[in-house]
Amino acid sequence: GRPLLRLRLSLLTALAASGWTFAAGLTEQAFVELTRSSLLRTAGLAAGGAVAFRTGAAISVIGQPRMPPLPSSKYSSVGTRLVRVPGSGCRARIFYPCEAPPDGSAAQAPYLTEGRATSDGMASLVAFDKVGLSFLLAHLATATSGCVPEAPVVAAVPKLPLLVYSHGFGGNMDMGAYLMRSMAAAGAIVVALEHMDGTASRTVLPDGEILPFSPGMLSAHDQLACRARELADAAQPGALPSDIAACVDWDRFFLGGHSYGGPAALAGCQELNRRGRSPPAGLVLHDPALAMGPAALMTPKVPTRSYVSDEYNRAGVRCGDTFHCVGAFHGNFVDAALWAPLWVMRTLSLVIPAAGPVEPCAFHNALARDNVAFMSDPVGRTAPGASATKSTPAVPGNIAGANRGDAVWTAAAADVDDGGVVFECVS
Repeated sequence: GRPLLRLRLSLLTALAASGWTFAAGLTEQAFVELTRSSLLRTAGLAAGGAVAFRTGAAISVIGQPRMPPLPSSKYSSVGTRLVRVPGSGCRARIFYPCEAPPDGSAAQAPYLTEGRATSDGMASLVAFDKVGLSFLLAHLATATSGCVPEAPVVAAVPKLPLLVYSHGFGGNMDMGAYLMRSMAAAGAIVVALEHMDGTASRTVLPDGEILPFSPGMLSAHDQLACRARELADAAQPGALPSDIAACVDWDRFFLGGHSYGGPAALAGCQELNRRGRSPPAGLVLHDPALAMGPAALMTPKVPTRSYVSDEYNRAGVRCGDTFHCVGAFHGNFVDAALWAPLWVMRTLSLVIPAAGPVEPCAFHNALARDNVAFMSDPVGRTAPGASATKSTPAVPGNIAGANRGDAVWTAAAADVDDGGVVFECVS
């Protein structure tokens, strides 16, 4: 890690300084004592810094994660249900607008469906358990989702678009719960899958067996095929509880995903075609890891809106109409930036891209509203905007030289609660 790197650099500096002093006339014993002293001081500083960070971080996660508010949302209450998808049998978590509790206070579903078992599985993926940082995720086990379990679905008129969503490599159906909640509040029904291809951080199979993260269980080809089947199985009325299915506009069902879920959504389109079923109305992709899928599948044949982070934008990731979310990192497309105070998550971003400079609550709300606006009119809406129903085609351009209406949308122009989130058209 970085403390070890600093230790090594300090050691080299100490050796160089000691060698110069020795040449000037110090005895060998003095050289040894000087080197030992320098090493002890450096090790003490590194250890002290690590202890201070760990202590500060452990205290700081008290009262975390931070649940984003739902400013200016279409619906004030969101329900959630856990289902098994008929056919494949994979688990899915549904987020949907629900009837507000009469007294305004209802029990909330947990953030993680299986509490500590889920958080430990997530921690092991990034080796937190190996370096004593599991506590950075353990508190998620007792967090709430802000959603009402098993609540009655809202009587939606008109009916709502449906998004069937595929998690990333090492993800699960829970780790984007706050973002899915924001989408539901904006006016969509979201089905977050938990895949059984071995790439979920942990899942429970239909027979009750626990399947831990097992990326070598299937070949890359078979992983993607499994995900595609599960997406296709979930994107039909019989996969949802009847009251929720009745609220879906089945002419506006979408596939989507984060990271590895991007190629999965594209493969899902091919699977629907193979089954002789209608294609989705479009795709909603968050930082799609296109390199993890076969090139032949990575060109969308339906309206597609992709949102890319700073690092994916620098890598030139493009799929359909692509918008650079300025200041967002890969973890901003799930809830990672909200799991602990920003100073903790941004420090960790020196190692893993957990939280970018963008304000995470504002980003979630801006992203959710634009996703739902696109799903409401995928053909007419090719540029972002919270209030417009149709707009001119998106034109690539930079922030300084672009018109907000066609190339760059600043969320603060539509809603001050969005904190100036900027989506820049790049393709």
